[in-house]
Amino acid sequence: MLDFSFNATALKDLFHSTLAPYLEKETSAEKGDGRQTLPVLLEAMDQAIDVMARVDADSAVKAQMSAESLGLLEEKDISQIGQYALDLLEGMVALVQQQTGEQPRELLRLSIPISLWVARHGGRLSQIDMVVNSLAGLANEIVEPHLLEELTGIIREVIDAVDDDIRRDVEQTNMMRPWRVLNLNYGIVATRSHRPELIEQAYDALIKNLPNDARQFFREGMQQMDVIGYPDEVREVVQRYNDMWGTEQPLH
Repeated sequence: MLDFSFNATALKDLFHSTLAPYLEKETSAEKGDGRQTLPVLLEAMDQAIDVMARVDADSAVKAQMSAESLGLLEEKDISQIGQYALDLLEGMVALVQQQTGEQPRELLRLSIPISLWVARHGGRLSQIDMVVNSLAGLANEIVEPHLLEELTGIIREVIDAVDDDIRRDVEQTNMMRPWRVLNLNYGIVATRSHRPELIEQAYDALIKNLPNDARQFFREGMQQMDVIGYPDEVREVVQRYNDMWGTEQPLH
């Protein structure tokens, strides 16, 4: 089971255990030169997680009372809290990468629970590079259809929470832009889940969010049906969308 539900204690423990090897290697000179260091960022992350936990606690209370009597945190407040936590994580990743020369995959993956916290509290995501890369890496590791089904839902939650500036998709010349990668992976993971209703939802989202990529995606999907040997119910969905969208010439 893919459990990315928010738990403050567990998330703090994950940050501390993931960073532990790198904290030991950080030199005394680095700690004393006035720059942001891993211990400073980690302490700030602990505080950010405490704020997120208080929001969770408030939400639990508000579920039992009227919004008028308590007042609700606005979308922008949730978004700002999440963005602050993601900024801290990005700083940690940059410092570890300077230290090791490699991207810390397990640290980057902690962007998933933070991003889902934002999504599940009605906030908007304006920074999606880390979570998109982490979800793509997770998809490459999973083969069980029931876990792919869960991952499909997680990707959909992230897509639904992405802010309007990213959704406008103005940098279409960048084939590796996170918005494009996120939506293509949504379609791929849904197909691999073998759940026709999830596939249809993902394909409809792909047509809406990446109209210029839909035709090629469905054409390539039909080619994969024979290569991989998908079940008939999956083939039927892919064939239907290919018939509707994949038979015309690409737009160039």
